[in-house]
Amino acid sequence: MYLGLRRERLLALLKEKGWGKTEFARKLEIHYSYFHRLLKGERNPGSKFFNNFSRFCREQGLEFEDYVYIKIKNQ
Repeated sequence: MYLGLRRERLLALLKEKGWGKTEFARKLEIHYSYFHRLLKGERNPGSKFFNNFSRFCREQGLEFEDYVYIKIKNQ
């Protein structure tokens, strides 16, 4: 089981708030290139991303659960 990122919802949030990808990466205290690869689906988010994004959601009054999902691997 692991957390996945709802990329399309995150991109919609950036557009709605008028935040650029570089600015948003700075807000999450992650490197822009890592964030860019997350959005393209080339990388999977790790604990640092989810911890920082969870904190950011609380500070902004956003629901963390709107942007992530739980995926259960087939056994």
